[in-house]
Amino acid sequence: MLRLLLPTILGVGLARILPYWKLGLGLALVGIIALGFSRYRKWAFRFRWLPGAIITVVFTGLGLVLTVLHDTRSYAHHFQNQLREDHPAVLMGTVTEVVPAGQRLKVTLRTTATSDTTGHARPSAGKVLAYLDRPLPDASLVPGDRIMVRGKVQSVAPPLNPDQFDYRKYLAARDIHHQVFADTNWVRLEHQPGLMSVAGHLRTKALEILKQYLPTPNEYAVGAALTMGYKSALTEEIENAYANTGAMHVLAVSGLHVGLVQLILMWLLGRVPLRQPWWKIVKTGLIIAGIWAFALLTGAAPSVLRASTMFSFLAVGLALQRTTNVYNTLAASALVLLATNPNLLYHVGFQLSYLAVLGIVYFQPRIYSLWHIENRIGDYLWQLSAVSLAAQLGTLPISLYYFHQFPLYFVLSGLIVVPAAGLILSLTLLLLAFHSVPVLGALIAKVLYGLIYLVNAGIFVIQQLPGGLLEGIWMGSAGAWGLYALLVGLVLGHRTRQFRWVLGSLLLGALMAGGYAWEKWVSSQQQSIVIYQVYKHTAVDVFHGNHITQITSPAMKEDRLAFACEAHRWRRRASVDTLLSPRQSAKVDAAAGQKGYWQLGETRLLVLEDAAQLTGTGSFRVDAVVLSQSPKVRLAKVLERINTSCFIADGSNPPWRAAGWSEEAKALGLAFYYTAQTGAVTLENGIIESWIKNPAE
Repeated sequence: MLRLLLPTILGVGLARILPYWKLGLGLALVGIIALGFSRYRKWAFRFRWLPGAIITVVFTGLGLVLTVLHDTRSYAHHFQNQLREDHPAVLMGTVTEVVPAGQRLKVTLRTTATSDTTGHARPSAGKVLAYLDRPLPDASLVPGDRIMVRGKVQSVAPPLNPDQFDYRKYLAARDIHHQVFADTNWVRLEHQPGLMSVAGHLRTKALEILKQYLPTPNEYAVGAALTMGYKSALTEEIENAYANTGAMHVLAVSGLHVGLVQLILMWLLGRVPLRQPWWKIVKTGLIIAGIWAFALLTGAAPSVLRASTMFSFLAVGLALQRTTNVYNTLAASALVLLATNPNLLYHVGFQLSYLAVLGIVYFQPRIYSLWHIENRIGDYLWQLSAVSLAAQLGTLPISLYYFHQFPLYFVLSGLIVVPAAGLILSLTLLLLAFHSVPVLGALIAKVLYGLIYLVNAGIFVIQQLPGGLLEGIWMGSAGAWGLYALLVGLVLGHRTRQFRWVLGSLLLGALMAGGYAWEKWVSSQQQSIVIYQVYKHTAVDVFHGNHITQITSPAMKEDRLAFACEAHRWRRRASVDTLLSPRQSAKVDAAAGQKGYWQLGETRLLVLEDAAQLTGTGSFRVDAVVLSQSPKVRLAKVLERINTSCFIADGSNPPWRAAGWSEEAKALGLAFYYTAQTGAVTLENGIIESWIKNPAE
C-alpha cells in the first residue's frame, strides 16, 4: 500500500503547482491503458521496473485529479463566479460547523443558493466562513441548520506581518476561501436532519451532561476536549499548561481513544454466547459502526478519522484471522482518507497523527528493549516513557517547524495523562450511560471530576518546574526535511548495518549545523526597522544585531503584540532588550531616538503622532515618516519641516484617514504605505519594502 500512497501524495502536492485536472486525468488514463496492456505480454528482465512505474504514474495522476476536483472553486456554479467581491449579497446554505466566539458565532456555511442586489437567486456551491452576532446570549446554531445571511463576501486576507500564522492557508486546506461579516443580518430557515446533524445534537447533549457534573471551568474544558473533541471551552491557561508540558496531544481525540473504544466493544460483544459464522460478520460490523459513531460524535477531526480508518482495517483483519502489517494498515487508511479529502494532507493534525504513530510503531519496541525492568510497575512506567520518546522522535522536526518550541518534561506529563486518558474516557462513557441513575450517576461523576482535577494539578505542577520549555526555536521547511532525512539515514544505517548511511547523516548534520552558524552570524550583523500591522496600535522593531529595541503604544496587549511580531523575531534570531514608547528619548547600542525621531545607522525614521512634533526651524531629513495614532496633519505641511519621500500609515490609523493621505501622497509624487493593506513595512540598507507586494491582488 505504501507504493500506492507515495505517488498519491506526490499527485496531491503537484496539484498546487499544476492545478490542471485534465493533465492528471490524462496521466491516469495513459497509465491504466499501459498497465492493462502490460498484463498481456511478458516483459524482458531489463524492463521489470516498467509495471511499477506505470502504477506510479496512475496514482500520481489520480492524486492530482482528486485534489483539483475537490477544490469547489473549479465548479462553474461556485458563488465566487456569481457575486462581485466586497459587494452586498445574500447567501443561503447549510451549517456544517459552529464555533462560539464570545458574543459571535463563527459558522462554516456550505452554500446552496446566492442572490445579489438584483434579488435573483441562483443555485451555488462552495463554503464560506460567516461571522454572526447572537440575537440572544444563549442563541446558537447546530450543524444541519439552514440559514440565510446578508453581507459583503470577501476573500480571506493573507497575513499582514512577516512569518505570522497564515489563517488564509489554514482555511484553504478546508476548502474555505471567502468570509462574510453578517453581524445581525441572518436568519435561521429550518433544520435539515442528517448524519452529522444527529451526531452534533448527541454531542451537544453529552456536553450538557458533562457541564452539569463537571462544574468548574478547567475540569469541564479538559473533560470535554479529551472525550468529545470540544476545544472551545479550553482557556488560555489550560492550553498553555498542556502545550508547555508536551501533553496537548491528549486533548485531541485520536488513536488512544479510538483503540480504547474498540477494546470496550470487543469485550462487550465477546460476552455474547454466539459462535455461528454469521455472528463474526455481525460483530465486526458492530465494532466498525461503533468506532465510526464515536468518530462522528467527537467531531470527525483528522486524527479521529485516521485512527477510525486504521482500526477498521485492523478489525477486518482480526475477523479474517490474518496478521496485518501495521505499516500497510497505516498506508491504506491514509490512502482512503486522501481519496475522500486530499486537502487532509495539509492539516497539521493529520501530519502529526501519522508521524506520531509511525514513530511509536518503529521506535517504541527498540527504545523499550534498551532497559529491562523486572518490577511490574516500573516496567509499565518505562513502557509509557518509551511511547512518549518514540512519538517525539517521529514528530520533533514537524513540531519545531509549526510550533517553534520543545517541552523538555514531556515524559513526565506522559506518565500522567496517557493512563489517565483511558480512565477519563471510560468514566465519561459510564456517566453518559448512567447519569440519570441517582446514586450511581453521582458516584461516577465524583470519581471523574476528581480524576480530571488531579490530572490538571499534575500538569500545572510540571509547568512550574524550571527550564521546562525551549521557546523561539525557528526552523524552516528545509530544516524540517533535513532533520527527517538525517533520522531516516540513521534508521537505514541501523537496519542495514552499512556505515555509509550513518556517514551521510553525520555529514548532513554537520551541514545543517554550519547553516545554523551562518544564519546566526548574519543575524548578528543585521540593522533594519520593521513597522508591523497591529489593529489600532503602533508596533515598531528596531533590529540591531541580535537585539531589538521595541517601540510600541503604551496600551498594547502582550498577546496581540506576540501574535504580530514574535515569529518574525524568532526567524531573525533576535530578542527584545529595550521597550520604549514612540516619543521617548533613548540611546541603545546603535539605535537612538528623541521625540519620535529614530536613527539606526544611516537609516532615519520619524514616528509622527502629533503636529507639535513638527515645531522648530530648519529641515530634517528622514527615510520615512510613520503616521501613528491618526495625527491631524497634511502631508504637504509635514514636508515643510521634514525632508522625506515616503510616508507609512500604521494600523493605529482608520482607513478613511489613510485613504486621504494616500490620495495626497499620489498627488505629491510620494511613496505611501498603509500597513492594513500593504502589510508590515521594512527599512533596511536604504531600501523600503512592504510585506504584501501588490495589495490589490
